[in-house]
Amino acid sequence: MVPLRPDLFHLLREAGRVGQRLERAAYRTIQEAERVRRAEREAQASKRRRGRPLKVEWSREEAESKEQQAIAIYDRFTWLVGEVRQALEPIDARGHWTPAAQARATVEAAATLLQELGVQEVSSFAQKLLEHLEELVAPLAWLEQSLSSWQAALDAETASFIGWAYLHRQALALDIEKDFPPALRPAAQAFWETMALFHRSSSLAESLHSWLRPYLQIHRGMPGWLLPLLQWFWNHHPFQRGKRAGQSPIQLAGIGEALPLAEALEQLLWPKSDLPVPGDRPAPTAATTERLIGHEPVSAGA
Repeated sequence: MVPLRPDLFHLLREAGRVGQRLERAAYRTIQEAERVRRAEREAQASKRRRGRPLKVEWSREEAESKEQQAIAIYDRFTWLVGEVRQALEPIDARGHWTPAAQARATVEAAATLLQELGVQEVSSFAQKLLEHLEELVAPLAWLEQSLSSWQAALDAETASFIGWAYLHRQALALDIEKDFPPALRPAAQAFWETMALFHRSSSLAESLHSWLRPYLQIHRGMPGWLLPLLQWFWNHHPFQRGKRAGQSPIQLAGIGEALPLAEALEQLLWPKSDLPVPGDRPAPTAATTERLIGHEPVSAGA
């Protein structure tokens, strides 16, 4: 059973916004440094251009120092965030499975280096990484525990080959029954089925859940059971058009045995032991509505 975990998509997305601001700051210092160099060239030219001379606030040494510092901060931030994202991936490009302890140590080291950049916004982001460290690493710890028995029975090279094959399964159109030797098929099947349940943050899930916010604004006094019911509905509701047409968010999240919306609603309102005679189905009452409160909806990010 896969435990429900908070979706930390917004935390990692914040790194993108911080990086954009650092990039804009770097471009501003580059433009200012170029303006200072241009003013210096005009001041040393034998013939002065028409109009007022360029007014600058820094010397050339100061401008170029600030320019190099801003570029270095942006480059280091981008590199460290890339290392954090890579550390949280379950499989690297060579197919090696990521141990939870290694991911934890990498994120801690990256957060420390981010704080040393001396930028308040970057330090605040690094502190958030440390505060949510265990939640960030929890999916890797679950994956490591789920596959521990299989990894113990395989050598590191074979386990890496299975991981590499999983990464390239779509590009190479791999099929376990056809493309794996019989001795490796049970292990590959177990690895692939477990990876299908691996928790990933999802912008799709965040977009779907953001649809609930207008309901909160309109129904400020809504009862506590209504929000989970709306979330449950949208998680089971299949897309009507587009490339995801015919699939619901929980199916896209890798839960293949999810019931269609109509069948799931029927199971909630009328369990099998209470199914009425066709054509004589009662309308939902307060009691049946209250029965929904005890059913925790499936999160689309799980």
